[in-house]
Amino acid sequence: MITQNFGSFDGVKLHYREVNRAEGGEAGVPLVLLHPSPKNSAMYLPLMAQFPASQHVIALDTPGYGLSEPLAAPVESIADYLPVLRSFFQRVAGSRFKLYGSATGAQLAIGYANSHPGDVVHLLLDNAAHFEDAERDAILAKYFIDIKPVADGSHLARLWQMCRQSLQYFPWYETNDAHRFRTTEPSAAEVQAAINEYLLAGPQYAEAYKAAFQYERVEHYQSLRVPTTLFRWRGSLLLKEIDQLLCFALPPCIRVVDVAPAMSDRYEAIVAAAGG
Repeated sequence: MITQNFGSFDGVKLHYREVNRAEGGEAGVPLVLLHPSPKNSAMYLPLMAQFPASQHVIALDTPGYGLSEPLAAPVESIADYLPVLRSFFQRVAGSRFKLYGSATGAQLAIGYANSHPGDVVHLLLDNAAHFEDAERDAILAKYFIDIKPVADGSHLARLWQMCRQSLQYFPWYETNDAHRFRTTEPSAAEVQAAINEYLLAGPQYAEAYKAAFQYERVEHYQSLRVPTTLFRWRGSLLLKEIDQLLCFALPPCIRVVDVAPAMSDRYEAIVAAAGG
């Protein structure tokens, strides 16, 4: 059974989902899941259902996303999230846990593992890449549109266009074949679902997103000293940037796992790695 819970951690009210099917028994080392921006823990409901009864799984809405409150002060870097994350991890997962992150969640997980390596039994990284400075600068300048409400509702039309293109291209504003990762047109329902995630996060949706892009540099991977699984998922919209990362020398604690494009293959790989 997956439960929804709230708690105050380092002064921030957070929402999280949790499944512990081994009630009254040995649940093993907990696994915490961190999501991409601007999504939230709801995206992990299908994945959480794949784990065996022995696995205690926790999926957090990171501050400012889903039903979690934002940090009190404006975010400047990944480091700003670490105190509240540590408070949450220590109280909900315990002193030692496995940590999975995708995209923004991966950068938060790397930042945490580099700051508190003794807490992390196993780090699992998905949609985790490296961007060259010119790529990063272009993304930071163009990727994040203003979605503050305006009287004529034009912010919603801009958001619809961005979400539709983001389901086909990365980055979304480069609408050419070189940046296309999907050949089919997204349905209206898919676009609406993406819009809902942005609206739930609100005008501050870009805070963790920007911090993650700024942090997504090879040197942070090279600093890792905890056992790490890095997924090279062939269905990722960041596959080119993942392969850029893999061109660099990485520390021996990082194991790369190649994963087929299907979502079922991705889930299978995550569950297998988390159990190892």
